[in-house]
Amino acid sequence: MKKKNSLLKNIALLAIIVTVFAACERDFSSLDSDVVNSENTTHFNSDVATYPIVAYNKKITPFQSSRMPSYIFGYYNDPAFGSYSANFVGQLSPSIFNPQFGENVVLDSVILTVPYYSRVIGTNEEGGSDYELDSVYADTPIKLSIYQNNYFLREFDPNLDLNQSQKYYSNGALSETVQITPADLEGQLIYDASFIPSEKQIVLRGFDEDGEQDSTYVAPSMRLHIKDDPSDNYWQQLLFDKEDEPELSNRNNFLDYFRGLYFKAESISGSGSIAQLNFSSTDANVTVYYTSDKDNTDEDNDGIPDYADVDSNGDNVNDNGTDSDGDGINDVHDVDETQGEDLNNNGIDDTLDSNKGEYTMNFFRNLINLIDNNLITVPDGDENLGDEKIYLKGGEGYMAVIDLFNGTVEDENGDPEDAFDNFKRLFRKQDGDDITRRRLINEAYLEFYVDQSTVQGNEPDRIFIYNLTDNTPLIDYYIDQSTNGTTVNAKIDHLPPLQREDDEPEGEGVKYKIRLTEHLKNIFVNDSTNVKLGLSVISGVGSVNTQALLDDNDGLIKAVPNGTLLSPKGTVLFGNNTTNEAKKAKLTIYYTEPEN
Repeated sequence: MKKKNSLLKNIALLAIIVTVFAACERDFSSLDSDVVNSENTTHFNSDVATYPIVAYNKKITPFQSSRMPSYIFGYYNDPAFGSYSANFVGQLSPSIFNPQFGENVVLDSVILTVPYYSRVIGTNEEGGSDYELDSVYADTPIKLSIYQNNYFLREFDPNLDLNQSQKYYSNGALSETVQITPADLEGQLIYDASFIPSEKQIVLRGFDEDGEQDSTYVAPSMRLHIKDDPSDNYWQQLLFDKEDEPELSNRNNFLDYFRGLYFKAESISGSGSIAQLNFSSTDANVTVYYTSDKDNTDEDNDGIPDYADVDSNGDNVNDNGTDSDGDGINDVHDVDETQGEDLNNNGIDDTLDSNKGEYTMNFFRNLINLIDNNLITVPDGDENLGDEKIYLKGGEGYMAVIDLFNGTVEDENGDPEDAFDNFKRLFRKQDGDDITRRRLINEAYLEFYVDQSTVQGNEPDRIFIYNLTDNTPLIDYYIDQSTNGTTVNAKIDHLPPLQREDDEPEGEGVKYKIRLTEHLKNIFVNDSTNVKLGLSVISGVGSVNTQALLDDNDGLIKAVPNGTLLSPKGTVLFGNNTTNEAKKAKLTIYYTEPEN
């Protein structure tokens, strides 16, 4: 009986499997509405179609460079495109107001710290970490000058509605008529030296409470001693002389009084380096270290200053520390406890007679990149015929506009037909309101070959494509969850990294491939608009939020991704109008369709 039941179960399972396959053969369908039901379809053919595109060059005009997610600083020289400097100006706000510095203040040091973007790759023998820097380009020194900024960076735009923030642009403009000049920015020179980013961890040596050597580890940062001349009284006049004055009493007064710092980058012998810096970090600051005399006020006139007196008000209650030997001096300052020096025989450790203080100012609110361009001129391209070469360059560089299905193809009879009409007819055949047959798009992509006769190395690993109508990535970007374990970048199905010769990391670039399968499906399934697309370099495919342009290119390009603006790299690609047919930019679609 058990064997009979088992046999019946197997027969039933086999019947179910046969039924399922029969149903699949009879009613072929797939997810995402790729193919509609077709009762009589039993066989499918795969093929490939190519469609023309128009790709043409556009200048990236000055962009909003305030309140960005990151900032770039340094000098970069590209043999193909020319050079540019990325400078920076930013406000500083103190951590405390109405500071009391004390008597006889002496400046010890002034330290500027701005973190790089980095990641830990290991540990070293000293117990610290080894780091690798992200977004650092080139490796030669630049001339770094830091000035006191004299231009007031206002918070709100007086020409807009209340509480509308003031926008600052990469060319120093606040609007089409208001401009910041170098003379506004280059006030008192505070620091001047050569500089190059370093991936080394910063180790700060010190001593713990027991007098043992202690070390503090800081991630790689731009860390500068910006007070080197002992005779320089700049910080004395700026801060210490303003104790109890209105300038240090609140943030608004301070921002108007001390208008921040301007960082200027210049080349040394025509070369340099450039890096993304995290000026928005809470660790990005200027810290002023100083010493001052102790306050020698003696409220109860017992000969012990209040700071060292366990009973400073004379009420016979020890409310200012501990007095182990009953001499009225708290243990922290009692020379018998500290084993220090007592030069005037009053029982107080004279080595502790000074206060050590610090005054910290963090970078705050209005942080602005300013670009000084010396790039080659690439004129805006031909929007009807497209360009022979496509120039892509980050920052205030160049990008391209992509117009899909722009041109004609031959229909089944060899007659010319509008490319977009052909696409819709063959991939979206309709009978009235019902879709009766259409091709299934298996894969669709754009290919752009690198023009190695023009490019001279250090090409970007990724390029990016986005919708110019609403300044958002394509649907393929959002559904792509792929990652690459050997890089920090994702979206490698939609935006594969640059294919290089022999797959060598430093090999010459061959081509970029951009998959936009879902974008095309969305056009013919949902009858979406065939919008123009923007093509640009990008520093990282996660940085795709956009910044507005000062000049919107006749309404066509209104904004550009942050990752494009922060990348100094560039490349030159073959366009659709090249005479090199094998490397012509075009749209390729692999598809499947029923035999009948």
